[in-house]
Amino acid sequence: MGPGSATEASETITGESTLTLVPTFVVVAVDATGMGIILPLLPFYSQRLGATPFLLGALISAYAACQLVAGPVVGMLSDRYGRRKVLVVSQIGTFIGFILLALAGNLTLVFLARIIDGLTSGNISVAHAYAAEHSAPATRKQALGMTSGAIGTGLLLGPALSSFLVHYGETAPVWAAAALSLISIVATIALLPRDHPASEPLYQHRVPEPTLTRSLLGMRYAWRLLGLLIVFFFVNSMFLSQIGLFLSARYSWDGHPFGARELGWMFAYAGFIKMVVQGLLISRANLIASDRVIVMAAFAFMSLGFAGLTAGNDISLLAVELTLIIVGTMFARSTLTAELSRATAINRQGMIMGLNQSLMSGANISAPLLSGALIGHRLFATWALVMAAIAAIGVALAGQLLDTPRTR
Repeated sequence: MGPGSATEASETITGESTLTLVPTFVVVAVDATGMGIILPLLPFYSQRLGATPFLLGALISAYAACQLVAGPVVGMLSDRYGRRKVLVVSQIGTFIGFILLALAGNLTLVFLARIIDGLTSGNISVAHAYAAEHSAPATRKQALGMTSGAIGTGLLLGPALSSFLVHYGETAPVWAAAALSLISIVATIALLPRDHPASEPLYQHRVPEPTLTRSLLGMRYAWRLLGLLIVFFFVNSMFLSQIGLFLSARYSWDGHPFGARELGWMFAYAGFIKMVVQGLLISRANLIASDRVIVMAAFAFMSLGFAGLTAGNDISLLAVELTLIIVGTMFARSTLTAELSRATAINRQGMIMGLNQSLMSGANISAPLLSGALIGHRLFATWALVMAAIAAIGVALAGQLLDTPRTR
């Protein structure tokens, strides 16, 4: 095959992959909307059933512990049997979890619902691997950006829907999330083309099939990235697991404490900022700064935002602080995830994304417990300052770990 034929083939594959990722965007957006509905509701829903801040942290940790077990398994199964099949199974688990959550009359059922969802989780990591596998190396960052944009869309619409639906009862948003999960399953089956398991080559950036241990030990640069992602996951989990109860204790709106409705609007605002960052800022930032500088700045923004939470209970100041945190979070996650994908062979995408999710789950086991203990003892300023310190450590580590050329 001559150079001209290779170029034409590459352009054809790129065009086909773009079309393939349109239904992927729809599926992930619907899935993320269901998750977004639950986010602002879960702290108050669990609190009504008797959960303390520490028990809320334990609830999140239990879900994460199940993800930790399931993550690599789901990733490797998707490498072997195809992303589409595994994605459907994962979505069915999420649907069952939402149904149980809607029917829960006590904390035991809430825990069971989250455990089932956690054991079958993998929607996002499998979707990332699907996008990576169906895009050329040169367009892989844009492909992953599309799935991230779908998540941002869902996390904008979901909390807004939750804030509206909570007027019809506490379980109304949960039933809506279950309905969206069912729609997501149908959309995956109907819209997503049959994919190509890793044994069927799509692009040339592939590796032979060594043992799993040799594969893991050989990914030296990937481990640097995963180390930074652990720091990011830990501080992000500390923030998300208790931000609802923090705001409820420190802030009021129209004379009443923050509740599920106000937290829903906050998450909707976060989703809007994420869409703006993903759509307008990330690609432009890469034209003027290296990944190292971007990640260092992202952690610095997060640190400033967390430190600012100690300043008082002014709503306008809170908006500035949340914006810093959200922008930093978005740049750190998208840049590190895209770099991790580029550092990994195409037939190891499921494995590396599953490992990435497992490390995230590991952080999500310990961080909510620490966060819940601090909020449970009303150490609000300490909670914020601990997060600011961890994000500052992320700045220093990014300067060291991303300072050398990539080694693959």
